[in-house]
Amino acid sequence: MKTTGYILAGIACFVGVFAALQADRFIGPKKDADTFNSPKSSIIGIPTAYEPIAPGATDFRAAAKRVTSSVVSVDRYQDVPNWMDGTRTIRETGTGSGVVISDTGIIITNNHVVAGAQQVKVRLSDKRTFDAKVLGRDERSDIAVIKVEGGKLTPIELGVSSDLEVGQWVMAIGNPLGFDNTVSVGVVSSLKRNLPIGQQGIVDAIQTDAAINPGNSGGALCDQQGRLVGINSAIASSTGQSVGIGFAIPVDRVKKIASDIVKYGAARYAGLGVEYAGETAGNLDNPYLRRQIARELKREDFPNTGLLLMNTSGAALAAGIKKYDFILAIDGEAVSSTFDLNRQFLTKKVGDKVKVKVWSEGKEKTVDVILQEITPRT
Repeated sequence: MKTTGYILAGIACFVGVFAALQADRFIGPKKDADTFNSPKSSIIGIPTAYEPIAPGATDFRAAAKRVTSSVVSVDRYQDVPNWMDGTRTIRETGTGSGVVISDTGIIITNNHVVAGAQQVKVRLSDKRTFDAKVLGRDERSDIAVIKVEGGKLTPIELGVSSDLEVGQWVMAIGNPLGFDNTVSVGVVSSLKRNLPIGQQGIVDAIQTDAAINPGNSGGALCDQQGRLVGINSAIASSTGQSVGIGFAIPVDRVKKIASDIVKYGAARYAGLGVEYAGETAGNLDNPYLRRQIARELKREDFPNTGLLLMNTSGAALAAGIKKYDFILAIDGEAVSSTFDLNRQFLTKKVGDKVKVKVWSEGKEKTVDVILQEITPRT
């Protein structure tokens, strides 16, 4: 009787699982094919629109084939000393990824991938290698544009990052840990993440749980159609390896930065026209720094937060902001670091008016400033 009971229980379990699977098959939502509209062309060049890929729950085979030839390895070489005899030589000091955006050889990567390089080499998926020229770097956005000559390259299709939604499937392609053309998939975990990394930080980043590791920097984050929606740039990890929290710079911003660099040689932003003491940012409550500042200002009643200005020009000077003033807030939001400024001015345009709260010679005041065009130094 006991054996019969086990048999009946097993049959009941099987019937229940089978029924659930069949119900899921028929009840599960059906997706209509996405309509693909190619983005408008720009000076960086966009390839002919692809045929749409029929949607599948997590099938990225067609997208991976489409994108692989557009993602490259970017190797940085620097002049380094030989620890044995003191001589110097050019050696590879870092490897990242890049994304081809034009058949003329224009490639996007991260600023931190090529910063400080004496030489940059690009390796394609077909193993061809080229010397690359750095057209420009933008530390503020962590974007750099490089170019190779003399080879036929396959540009990626540019997507629209403002259309992304949390939960949407995405694919990361790059060269993590030296493994070329590695594909990982995940979803958009969050949008508009602000990461105060260093003084510059990353503003409005795309967060994804697609595996991103060292070497992925500068590589592609794509949607299921194989369209570029972001440039992989950073991870949050206590080990230095992927824990499912990666961040990408939205392609909508990448397009503007790349276009500026190609056309003008540098990214262009709206700003105040000020220079500030970076070493004091976020540290104005430090007793040692306060003593130094007090000696320079010949007073001790200055704020313990804000940005200490070392020079003003243009828009700021015209509004009455001067050297040794402290910027306390912009449009009502507190400012104490470069990251705060980046977050404030990212969406601002030249000619926009902002209200700037400053401390000046012992008094607080708020002035209107008409933003001017600035070119960040690299």
